[in-house]
Amino acid sequence: MKLFRVCLTSLMVLLAACGDSTDPEGPSEPGPSQPDAGTPQPDAGTEAPDSGTDETPDSGTEVPDAGTETPDAGTEVPDAGTETPDAGTGTPDAGPSVLDNWSFEEWPGTLPSQWLGSTSNLTSDAVQKVTASPSHGLNAVRLSNASGTHKRFTTVAKSMPAGRYSCTYQVRGSGEVRNAFFGTDYSSYSSYTTVETQDWTRVSYAFNLANPVYDTFELIFSLRNTQGDHLSLDDVRCTRAPEPCDGVSCQSWERCVNATAACEPLSGRCNDATQCSPWQTCDAAHTCVTAANRCVRHADCASTPQTPVCDTASHLCVEGNPCAGVVCNNPATSCNPTTGVCELSPGACFTTYDCRGALPACDPATRRCVSAEHPANILRNGGFENWSHTSIPYYGTPYIPDFWYGLDNGVADPGSEIKPSRLVPYTQAVHGGSRALQFVVPLQTAERFTLQKFNVPAGNYSCSYRVRGHGTIRHRIYSSAGWSPQTDFITVDSDAWEPVFFRFTGNVRDWRLLLYPSRSVADRDHLQVDDVVCTKD
Repeated sequence: MKLFRVCLTSLMVLLAACGDSTDPEGPSEPGPSQPDAGTPQPDAGTEAPDSGTDETPDSGTEVPDAGTETPDAGTEVPDAGTETPDAGTGTPDAGPSVLDNWSFEEWPGTLPSQWLGSTSNLTSDAVQKVTASPSHGLNAVRLSNASGTHKRFTTVAKSMPAGRYSCTYQVRGSGEVRNAFFGTDYSSYSSYTTVETQDWTRVSYAFNLANPVYDTFELIFSLRNTQGDHLSLDDVRCTRAPEPCDGVSCQSWERCVNATAACEPLSGRCNDATQCSPWQTCDAAHTCVTAANRCVRHADCASTPQTPVCDTASHLCVEGNPCAGVVCNNPATSCNPTTGVCELSPGACFTTYDCRGALPACDPATRRCVSAEHPANILRNGGFENWSHTSIPYYGTPYIPDFWYGLDNGVADPGSEIKPSRLVPYTQAVHGGSRALQFVVPLQTAERFTLQKFNVPAGNYSCSYRVRGHGTIRHRIYSSAGWSPQTDFITVDSDAWEPVFFRFTGNVRDWRLLLYPSRSVADRDHLQVDDVVCTKD
């Protein structure tokens, strides 16, 4: 038995010695594992980052922290913007993005859907599809701009509600990138983030929309100095922070205030008179308006002739003269006793556009409205007062208005084409003088009728003519400066004279006005024209 114990002991020692010979150094001491080349560090939370900047193990190159740069005014870039997630595995789900095609999955052609918006100035050949190791999904986008001048790559314009937005995106490659947005104008830009790594790096960007933006919002990526593989972009997630007013519905004249989560009237709007100024009342449209027997201007006191002046301090109508102390420096103006404001005096004018009564032309020397026969009218016989038998090729000597019926001298010099028999002096109802011109044009086709051409000195000219009857008509100008824009036909069906106004610039040769009457109807004596005038402004 003793011998058996000795042999058993020897056998156990021998077996132990044989086991040690398989790993002579023994097991490694436990400690932090070293990452393989190209494998990023664990996500933030397992190791404390240094000053907000994570380290990329495979190259030892630090990825700049977007939060350490001083952003432009109004733009905040959080410190959490530089985590390096595992390549191709994506970031933890940050929730749905308010942007369309935020992961660049949709490529209906050579460009990603919903990108390269109107404020982009990066050319389409600098935008390429990337399918190798995207950060999220199946695709990413590569952007190239080797110059030192920044180029913009933006989303397609869309509407965005007011609020505070936080964005993150993944980027890798070599270059510099920053962010901004376009709403109704360009925002300030964030500071550039320098990227120099083949690992996906998360960058953050935050912005605030003080007011809703309708159909114009574009998120901007500004890049420069890209090289090598340039910059690849993926997983652009933007979310809006919930606000107390998100669940509150207000009336059209109200807005929700986040501080109280309550609806308040917009400026100048109201729910009752207490929300208006003391001299106002709240009307049925929820608008603050001047109350009865109160005023904001002299015209509000027109119904109380004994108290025609508005005291703007008390908003009460008081006795006095609204024109007291009012000086009108322009001789064409005078103080209106109802409004206390300098206005055109009766019969006065600045241009022919102001002469809408019986006197259709403005005399620039006196600033008074005058007749069509006044020398201020550069058109001879604009009132169709004078008619003569005139020789016209192929038509003999018809009776036509003087200085009209310009002849056709070729394609570059158009003249009248209407038959002279369709031109009739009209006396039964005129706008000015004793005659007007009647067009009898029963056909649908417009027939050209023109002035005889003449030269017009430099200056700006205001013109008008009066029409009545039943038919259609339009006008155009031809001169050494070429054709004026073509105007639309005017449908006339009235016994009252209606004015038609237009303007042109002088310093031209061979100027002529062309009228195009068509489709006149006998029920109102066809179509009549009178008082064709042009005066220098």
